[in-house]
Amino acid sequence: MSTDHLSSLEEALSAATIREYGEGGRSRTPADAMLRAGRASRARRRSPKSWPAIAVVSFAFVLAATAAAAIVVFGERGSAPLTGSVPVLRLLHYNVPVTPDLEAGDAGWCSSPSFSIRGIAPLSGAGTCSPAYPPGTPILLAGGEPLSNADNLLESAHAHLTATQLQTNLFWSVVSSKVAAIKLKRGLTVAARSDPRLAPGWKAVVAFEVGQVDPVALDATGHAIRERGALRQLTLSATRKYEGGARAASSPCVIQPPRLSWVTASWEVVATSTPTLGSNVDPNVLFSCARSWYSIRGISTSPSAAVLLDARNPNRTAPAPPGLKATAQPGVFSEDGGGPGTILATRVGRAWLLVQGSSVSTDEALLHALRVEGSAIARASDS
Repeated sequence: MSTDHLSSLEEALSAATIREYGEGGRSRTPADAMLRAGRASRARRRSPKSWPAIAVVSFAFVLAATAAAAIVVFGERGSAPLTGSVPVLRLLHYNVPVTPDLEAGDAGWCSSPSFSIRGIAPLSGAGTCSPAYPPGTPILLAGGEPLSNADNLLESAHAHLTATQLQTNLFWSVVSSKVAAIKLKRGLTVAARSDPRLAPGWKAVVAFEVGQVDPVALDATGHAIRERGALRQLTLSATRKYEGGARAASSPCVIQPPRLSWVTASWEVVATSTPTLGSNVDPNVLFSCARSWYSIRGISTSPSAAVLLDARNPNRTAPAPPGLKATAQPGVFSEDGGGPGTILATRVGRAWLLVQGSSVSTDEALLHALRVEGSAIARASDS
């Protein structure tokens, strides 16, 4: 992996964090980034007002923050799946979902890995997001999650981490079709594997490691993949925020507040424009035009909704998010959002409407009650 590639990835992710959360969201050193990730991953996502700043960790951040030794278990046998049992602690299960970035004004990918124990509610991490890069970029999304973040979960099951397990991290990466494997250290290469939840051609590399590694993306011949020049950082859309009341239908996308007695408040961030990114991004990339959150009577968490458009051309029918599964309800699909969160999706004109929350029944009611309007919705076409 070239220095130019990692530097560009770090700069782009830092910029995305600043755009969404301000200067306070930037981690000024790799150590700061991992410290922020560790703190944030102990708290579940709630509304934007109570969330910690999302730890948007670049591939370079994750690698530089680890401290000394070797990969546990996988080695030459290839990557672990995106979901499974932690090899050094079979009691503990992990899950690495990959979803579109739902934040208004963004086009990219996110993941909020979680740990769980049978019979106990899952514990989600803070999450990692990355902007969409030009087609063929080797590393699309990457992050790390220390097993130590599952301490409280394990205590509920009367289990404890050993000294070695406390230093073990879940390392994961989503790679493009040109990547066959990632070399983590001398003599240790982890082969990428396909997963039905990923877009066609994408693969994942998942491993549990202790200490420092020096990853290099490899092609099918075993040669290192080098970047040709710096990655371009895409210019997306500024946003504005509404709290309660009807939104202006002149905006590209708006989600009108639902008429449900148990929704006590709502707030929304909408994109001020819908960029046409064309061939600068892969055909499956979605642009988030609006996102709303809802306070629900009797529920401490706040479910959210988002409107997703085709990032290449917002006037065309948006592609389906990767990993959607049909539900018993016609036209309604589900997606793994990680932890206790579920994502439900349905078509709205040429766009997708997604609802994410911790209660399936609440999410279903919101999905059917929400009304999407706006100039981007009205002008969408197949042309």
